[in-house]
Amino acid sequence: MKRLIKSPVVNAVFISLFTAFYTWAFLVLPGKSGFGGDFLAAGRHHYIAWAMIAVTILVVILLVTSRRPYDEYQTAVLNNCLLVAVVLVLVAIAVFFVMVLNEPSGIVEKFTLFIAIHWTTVVFADLAYVLLCRRG
Repeated sequence: MKRLIKSPVVNAVFISLFTAFYTWAFLVLPGKSGFGGDFLAAGRHHYIAWAMIAVTILVVILLVTSRRPYDEYQTAVLNNCLLVAVVLVLVAIAVFFVMVLNEPSGIVEKFTLFIAIHWTTVVFADLAYVLLCRRG
C-alpha cells in the first residue's frame, strides 16, 4: 500500500475515478432517475459537478507533472490525511443517519448535500496536499 501511495499518478487515477463517478451521479442520474427536490430540480447539482471536475483537473495536472514520487515524510502525511478522512467520513455518516432518522423527508437532498460536502472536501484537501508537496 505504501508503495502505491508514493506515486502521484496513483493519486491522480483514484481522485479521477471517484470524481468521474460523482460527476456522473450529479450530471446524468438526476435527469434519468426521477430525483426530486428543489435543489436537484433547479439544476444546481450541475454546479457542484463542474466545480469538482475543475478542481480535479487541476489536481491531476499537478500530480501528473510531478517530477518525483513522494518521499517518506510526504507519504506519512498522506497516510495520516487518509486516516483522518476515514474518521471524518464515519462521523459524517453517523450525523447523516441521525438527520434521516430525525426527519426522513428530503432524504435525497440530505444525501446529495452529504456527498457534495464530502467529495468537494476530499478534492480540495488533495489540492492543498499536492500544492504543499510541490512547494516542499
